[in-house]
Formats: sequence, structure tokens, C-alpha cells
Amino acid sequence: MKKNNILTYLFLLVSGFIIFFPLIYAMLASFMPTIDIVTGKIIPSSIDLKNYKELIKIFPMGKFFTNSLITSIAGMVSQVIICSMTAYALVFVDFKNKKLVFLVVMLSMFIPWEAIFVPNYITILKAGLINTRIAIILPFLANGLGTFLMIQQFKTLNRSLIEAAQIDGCSHFFIYSKIVMPLSKGVLSTWGIYSFLAMWNMYLWPLMVSTRPESRTIQIGLKMLKSEEETNFGRLMAGVILVIIPSLIILFLGQKQLQKGLTSGATKE
Repeated sequence: MKKNNILTYLFLLVSGFIIFFPLIYAMLASFMPTIDIVTGKIIPSSIDLKNYKELIKIFPMGKFFTNSLITSIAGMVSQVIICSMTAYALVFVDFKNKKLVFLVVMLSMFIPWEAIFVPNYITILKAGLINTRIAIILPFLANGLGTFLMIQQFKTLNRSLIEAAQIDGCSHFFIYSKIVMPLSKGVLSTWGIYSFLAMWNMYLWPLMVSTRPESRTIQIGLKMLKSEEETNFGRLMAGVILVIIPSLIILFLGQKQLQKGLTSGATKE
């Protein structure tokens, strides 16, 4: 092995350890009593699930976890479907004011969330949706950036294949579901992962539209746990691990598709 390769792998190993050390320590600390954490102990003397059992028993983390999971999955599915349908229409369907619609979609990317936060809240309030999962999901059913990325992906598809399907009498829905979507798995998976993580990690919006514990998400639950568990660090670390587990699972399962989505269009055949 060349010297340069050894230095490269050594650098990557050290960098990876530095990056993942807080996560590794949080996982180890979640099995420790508070006294071990306070005294600076790193490796637990034994694997004890007491912190997790107490967390689930005392604090409604299960309900928070379920709310976050449902809203994140629903937001991910709706964004992938709505953004891809919008992109398909803007790329493959001819209709009046098509350029205007495209312009509106692009402009939506430049509107800061802070500018529409209050109008969205007033809308949800007047609709009587406070303390519901729909209130959390509704403003995030679609996304301008996701639509733009899918438009760029759909433009790279073989146009003659779409035209041949149209000549054969295939409907737009058939072309969309059987041809365009299977050929765009990379960007669809990439945006699905991104939208899931964005919904899962939201804090301010779910905090505003939920006032009861049974309607709140895991991020708010973690903040509430931190406020109540100032001295029980083991239980707090257990809550942190419960929060990051779905994110890690999504990233590991979608790693290959995520890489394909990030590199799609980078090379030209």
C-alpha cells in the first residue's frame, strides 16, 4: 500500500471517529446511571435498559415518536408525489400559461419560511386544525426545490421514449407511473430522504400548532425532557438516541439511492 493511501485512510479514520464520537458517547451514556456520567465514565460497566424503561414509563415519548413518524412519512410521500406530478406536467404536458406556472414554482423557492409562518398559522387556526397531525403536515405537502430538482431530472430522460408511448395511445398517468417514475428512482429517493429528515427534525412549526402533549412531536418531547431532566443525564441520552435512530435508519437504507441522486446528471452519455 502506498504511503499516500495510508495517510488518506488514517485521516479518514481519525475524522470519522471525531465526527461520530458524540453519537457513540450518547449511546453509551444512555445505558449508564447519572453518577457514572457525572464522574466522567465513558464505558458502561454493564448494559442496563433502565433509562429507556423509565423514559417510556414516565414520559410519553412513545406518543411523540408516533406523531413524528406519521407526519414525517406523510410529508415525504406527499412531497414526492405532488412534486413529481408537477414536474411531469411542466416537462411533458403542453398547457396554457405553462411558463407562468413554472415561474411561480421557482419563485416559491425564494420566499423565506419566516415570511409565511404567521399567515400559515392563522390559516391553520381559523380552520380549526390546531393540535392535529394535519396542521403539522399541511404547509409541507409540496416544495418548490423538490419540483425544480425533478424537472431537471425529467428533462434528462429520453424524449423519444415518451413520444413513442404517446403515439401508442398511453395516458399521461401511465407514462408518469410506468416510465418516468421508474427511470427517476435516484432523485425521487434523494428527495424522499431529504423531506423525511426535514419533517422529522422540525421544531418551531410543530411547537406552534400543538399545545397538548398528545399532539406534539419527538423534537418537542426531547426539549420537554431536557427541561424536566436537568440532573438525569442517562435518561436524557436515552431520549436523544430514540430521536436519532429513524434518521440513521433512513440514511443507511437509502445510502446507495442517495449517492445516485446526488450524482445524477453529473456525467453526460
